[in-house]
Amino acid sequence: MAKAFGPVRLVGTLDDLNFYITSDGNIARVKGKTGNTKKSFRENPIFAPVKQHAKDFGRCAKKGAVFRGLVKAFYDRAKDGSIAGRSNQLLHAIIKEDLEHERGQRQLHVGLQSKAALGFLIGFEGNKGRPLAAVLKRKVVFNWTKLAVSIKTINPLKQLDWPPNATEVHLQIAISNWNCELDTFETSYSNAIVLQKEAGVSKLDFVLEPLQNKELWLAFIHIRFSSRVYNSVKVLPNKWNTTTLIGCRQ
Repeated sequence: MAKAFGPVRLVGTLDDLNFYITSDGNIARVKGKTGNTKKSFRENPIFAPVKQHAKDFGRCAKKGAVFRGLVKAFYDRAKDGSIAGRSNQLLHAIIKEDLEHERGQRQLHVGLQSKAALGFLIGFEGNKGRPLAAVLKRKVVFNWTKLAVSIKTINPLKQLDWPPNATEVHLQIAISNWNCELDTFETSYSNAIVLQKEAGVSKLDFVLEPLQNKELWLAFIHIRFSSRVYNSVKVLPNKWNTTTLIGCRQ
């Protein structure tokens, strides 16, 4: 590596030299040689594990896009920038539960047959900065027989963590049936319950239409906050809101 001196500052590549600007000045260095080519990567068996991992992870990335679409209406209001990577990582952990297929050929629907895999799903957060446990100061369990959450009433002021300037809260639940082998799903959203911050103890009467099919059932709760000024209501940015996967069943 060498420094380039002179009135002209060089950036880019000239033959085998790379020029770039750093805090130490105008630097020049010879381009590195990796020793690997497309042909060697394709034919050398040492790279087989890397390619197998890429196949599995690529499959999870495609499934992840469908997974995030199950309750898109919720995630559109409550997610952070890492949700795609985290959901892909979650599904990759599940696909590794598939012991029937070799690495690189593993299938998500087979991995989901593992009891451990179902446990991986519970608690997945759309917004890791506002997890359910930090926003709602009560434990929530989903009852699949009744299609209902375990809490029947709430005191918004005392049992929710309110963002600055928020004056009302929007609570909703949803259930989704996902055929992750065929990449199809159906989702049922409940009615939305909107409560003022000072509402006092209030009932949570969610109503859900049952799903027709049964492959993998997932239940979600969504909490988002708004600020009301006169007759105008403004939903707070995603970073203040919550969407959490609270139940799953096969």
